[in-house]
Amino acid sequence: MASNITQEKSLTSKEIALYVGIPIASLCIAGGIYYYYTKKSVKLEQFPDNQNASEYILVPNENESSTEIAASEKSKGNKYFKAGRYEQAIECYTKALKHCPEDNLIDISTFYQNRAAAHEQLKHWSDVVADCSQAIQLNPKYTKALGRRARAYEALDEKRNCLEDVTAVCLLEGFQNQQCMLLADRILKSIGKELAAKHFESRPRVLPSSFFVKSYLDSFNSDIFYVEIPEDIQEFTSYHKIIEAMKKKEYTKIVEKCTEEIEKDGKYKNRAYLLRGTMYTLMCNIPNALADLNKVIELEENETNNELKINALIKRGSLKMQEAKDSECYDDFDLALKISNKNANIFHHRGQLYFLTERLDEAKKEFETAISLDPKFVAPRLQLGYCVCKLAMQAMSMSMMNEANKILEETTKLFPQCAEAWSLYGQLLQDQQRLDEALEKLEKAISIAPDNPTTYIYKGLLMLQWKQDVDEANRLIRKAIEIDDKCDFAYETLATLEVQKGNNEEAVRLFERAITLVRSESEMANTFSLLEAAKAQAKVTKEYGVTLPPMPM
Repeated sequence: MASNITQEKSLTSKEIALYVGIPIASLCIAGGIYYYYTKKSVKLEQFPDNQNASEYILVPNENESSTEIAASEKSKGNKYFKAGRYEQAIECYTKALKHCPEDNLIDISTFYQNRAAAHEQLKHWSDVVADCSQAIQLNPKYTKALGRRARAYEALDEKRNCLEDVTAVCLLEGFQNQQCMLLADRILKSIGKELAAKHFESRPRVLPSSFFVKSYLDSFNSDIFYVEIPEDIQEFTSYHKIIEAMKKKEYTKIVEKCTEEIEKDGKYKNRAYLLRGTMYTLMCNIPNALADLNKVIELEENETNNELKINALIKRGSLKMQEAKDSECYDDFDLALKISNKNANIFHHRGQLYFLTERLDEAKKEFETAISLDPKFVAPRLQLGYCVCKLAMQAMSMSMMNEANKILEETTKLFPQCAEAWSLYGQLLQDQQRLDEALEKLEKAISIAPDNPTTYIYKGLLMLQWKQDVDEANRLIRKAIEIDDKCDFAYETLATLEVQKGNNEEAVRLFERAITLVRSESEMANTFSLLEAAKAQAKVTKEYGVTLPPMPM
């Protein structure tokens, strides 16, 4: 089957999160908002805009009612507003409010909103909030006033009030207001960043799941920590116990045993420093990780130490990228290349960093170099296929997409027992809307590695996209959590589905669980943003009675 290039991508948890909360458009326009302005003959002499405000002269009409006078003042205020004479406009809107009959609620709310608009131009933010609040009290679904108050709250740094108002506008207008969507995104990112900065350093420093640890270790082309244990050994040393724990995937014991080897000044102390630094890296304990990695990097150069030093430099460079120290990050990779330019791991991991920072052409070259240096190294083949796929999507190139498919198809043939190859191939086919083939590949991956939680998540998202089967998607994602209760991706994805189903309390619980498991401050900021979006949506949907539609596919 020919590849079908499309900009419509398969649903990831992040993409579902962007969807969360889209309302039924008819709910926000049913009945509409009816503005009634009585138009009688009013004589208005308009002088040039650059003259004094007094030049807009209302000629009284003795037969005008209070409603007509209010409408006339509002009309005059609009002219002042368009001329940039905001103080005069405010005076007119105030007069309109004074003359408007108390039972003309829609008109009164309009006059308050108009006066708020003039205050906004003068950056009188507190007055904007006050007038918009009056308008909203009279007309609760007045989206123009809600949007204006949201902007004022942003200016006043009242982020949560801003978020609630802008969420209401997005829901009531069916996400058609681009300005409000951008404001919502900006506020959510700001709130998420603030919360992450506050909570990241105080979070528990724990290892991720054993599956995640093993996957990270497998991102290198050889097991640098393994040493042969003699068959006739009489007593296990500390490091031999480490090897046994690694074989059993008992990673929680590693830090303690490495410390024991280091304190005893054992034969494998340098490897213990590197391994402990690796575990600290996975725990996001950056200070401790850097301390141990630096010990290895400072070793004198020899054949044994050089292998350890390169590994440590790669990991330190990646940590510096996590700390947004990009220049220092790439300096470490340059140092590693000075030790050896034949080490495939250097090019593979630098390629990953290029990929994450959208330097896709450079990433592609790095992965190709890694493969040429070690043709049996599967990880860069997977990354290359994914990279070419992303380039194809950007360029809308059928030939490049076919190239990506070919890379991954060849990888599954060269490494038929590599579950990650089948899973990634399935995801790429899903992106191309080749859904039946995608399902086949994902099921193959599950059959090879039934303990891989992420494949169940991708299959669940496929069921959601293809069959609109929310229950099956939910079951598969919960299966992923059963397999790995430290999989933040699973909690985050399931939370977005629970929001869609209206189970906001459960969604909040799941997002909060995901926050405890993320491995970087940026990931925590993103998850906090999703959590705050869910909370705001829960409040707004309850207040405005908005019912969420079925998940669109």
